[in-house]
Amino acid sequence: MDRWLCAGLFGFALSFTLGKPIAFWQWLLASTLVVVATFYWPAQRRHSILLGCLLCGIGWGSGNAYFSQNWQIPPKWQGQHVTINLVIEELPQHAEDYWRLAGTLTAIDGEAVPSAWLQPSVKVRLNWYEPTAERLPQAGETWQLQVKLRAPQGVRNEGGFLYHRYLLSQGIVALGSIKQGHYVAGRANLRQRLFNRIAQLQLSQGGILAALLVGERQLIPTEQWQAYQRTGLAHLIAISGLHLSLVAGFVLLSAKQLGRRLGQQRSRRERLSLVLPSAWLALLVALGYAYLAGFATATTRAFAMLLVVLLHKQAGLYTPPSRVLLRAVALVCLVEPLAPLQPGFWLSVLAVASILFMQWRWLPAQGKGRAIRMLWRLEWVLTLLLWPLTLVWFGGLPLLAPVTNLLLVPVFSLWVLPLALLALLAMLLQLSWLSELLLRIAQWPIELVEPVLLWLAQQPWQWLAAEHSAPLELLLVGLVCWFLPLAWYWRLTSLAALLLVLAIQQQLVQYQQHLWVHVLDVEQGSAVVIERQGFALLVDVGARWPSGGDMAERVLLPFLQQRRLTPELAFISHTDSDHRGGSATVKARYPQVRWFGSNEGSACVAGQQGDWRGVHWQVLHPRQLSDNQHNDQSCVLKISYGALQMLLPGDISTRAERQLLAQLAPVEAEVLVLAHHGSNSSSESYFLQAVKPSISIASRGRNNAYGMVSPAVKERLQQLQIPLLDTAMGGQISIYADSQQWYVQQPYAAAVRPWFDADN
Repeated sequence: MDRWLCAGLFGFALSFTLGKPIAFWQWLLASTLVVVATFYWPAQRRHSILLGCLLCGIGWGSGNAYFSQNWQIPPKWQGQHVTINLVIEELPQHAEDYWRLAGTLTAIDGEAVPSAWLQPSVKVRLNWYEPTAERLPQAGETWQLQVKLRAPQGVRNEGGFLYHRYLLSQGIVALGSIKQGHYVAGRANLRQRLFNRIAQLQLSQGGILAALLVGERQLIPTEQWQAYQRTGLAHLIAISGLHLSLVAGFVLLSAKQLGRRLGQQRSRRERLSLVLPSAWLALLVALGYAYLAGFATATTRAFAMLLVVLLHKQAGLYTPPSRVLLRAVALVCLVEPLAPLQPGFWLSVLAVASILFMQWRWLPAQGKGRAIRMLWRLEWVLTLLLWPLTLVWFGGLPLLAPVTNLLLVPVFSLWVLPLALLALLAMLLQLSWLSELLLRIAQWPIELVEPVLLWLAQQPWQWLAAEHSAPLELLLVGLVCWFLPLAWYWRLTSLAALLLVLAIQQQLVQYQQHLWVHVLDVEQGSAVVIERQGFALLVDVGARWPSGGDMAERVLLPFLQQRRLTPELAFISHTDSDHRGGSATVKARYPQVRWFGSNEGSACVAGQQGDWRGVHWQVLHPRQLSDNQHNDQSCVLKISYGALQMLLPGDISTRAERQLLAQLAPVEAEVLVLAHHGSNSSSESYFLQAVKPSISIASRGRNNAYGMVSPAVKERLQQLQIPLLDTAMGGQISIYADSQQWYVQQPYAAAVRPWFDADN
């Protein structure tokens, strides 16, 4: 059976590597051939069954891929205001002037929304800026809203969060903004009412307790959440296997104690056996807890494992833990087939696998304090084995994670969570005074340790950032060498060899003879990173939002960390927020950067030029000293290196373009970033003919309100046979150049990526 599961899971994994889901007729033909082979060659039946399981896995993955992409919001309902009925399913996110709602569409402009097989509901996520409703909508209610819908897309860059994959895994088929709306029917569901009760108490640690009880983190302040992340404790406030195991274990232990009291006589013990009822009761209570957590991936995986374990126990089967994990993973993939698109799935599976590996690799500790020593070993093994994933998804490794977990996991497991769950039970029983008392007692140890955690999170020595860590491939090899059951001197020798390779690699970086230019996908804005020998020159830093946050924090800094780059120079073309918005974030992270333009540092005026690590930069516009406040005062920059010349004109209009031509500015370049994101106010034919670009690039938002890139600009590019690359259709654009050649690539474009990165 487990061989069949392995074959099926391997086929399921293969389906995530396909450029598009396999066609049904192709799958049916392959399956028919397997059946025929089984019939005519019975001696090979074992192999045929394995091949059949492989095809079942491919079919399951491809089928779900097809149906996840099959239903999209029709074009007639996109980009214009429509009236919808929305059943709110998730707890609304709210700030001072901003709400976010997510739920199921039931009607659009009076028409019932059709559903598809394997997709019984159509989910959307909507933002409501400066809401006009009298009160915040509640999960469980139905609201009628006037909205503008758009395709579910997000920015695509190295090192950044791939939002479109998250939306796909959650079954969200559209995003949108709300203009106005009103309540129609329904009442707040149980999860919403419990969350409201916790929020009303205004506890000092209410955010942590809400995350533990209902899986909702919006009450946690940003500083506190970052402190838990940077100290390796974020998993404690995400309902997962630890929490479900404690809940189920409490039920089983209570049933065992009750059975002892009721069954003191042998005849009563035989009649009142609570083994089977207590197991199913524990499973039912765990299911209820998973519901309160919103069935997150980690919770679903933990519940699947608990279900598999209890079923094996009830059937009297002894199964090695590794096979239990295999069957639990198969069950998760069956129930939630798009779970592999979420980082939480891989973190959960690898964490359990790490525990099983530790049990195989080392004998249990003996003697005094063995429980503490086993827990200490577990924390170190988990920290090291999860190191690659934390670098990729969180940008660093908390070095003190084993210590903080050793101290606080018992506190959360034996104090905070049990008392919080008792408070939850009191809430369900309408014992408000008791629930408040228990919650205040539960938060007491968190209050005591919070100042220490905040202090630790601010210490740079305990956070190993991705740019300071070893490259991922060397890190993986190092972990394999360290954990192999070899003599200590062989392990030390292998690690020393890897450190030598790393040192040589770091020295060779400064002798690199090539250049990378990255035009990042920052929606409706601009951010360009010029990469050379481990350092970077920045041109614009993306937008900042009125509600808080900016593209530098969301895209630019993760990209720099992923590529291990340290910026040295930065140009801001002009003062518009979509070009300058992230400057404060970059300055806070990299205070040594020298700035030009837009009152961020030195002026940016025509005639300035210089050489940065062999790259020649030259300012062509404006001719007069200014603060680059207006579009036509944009700092126009030309970059030259080897075979590549690139023109970055900011947001200048045709008026400034004509000035450049009249002044005989050297605008000719192989690569042109379209001025003003492709607006029709720029890029006239005379200017394009003077630049003579081999390719043009548009940095813009896919659903921008200005219709960029303008159809007129596209037509002029086509007439001049200038190819257009678009960050809104494929994400980040990277250009490689050396002394002999240059070429361009788009690493997240649908043409070179699996089906889940397709543009819709």
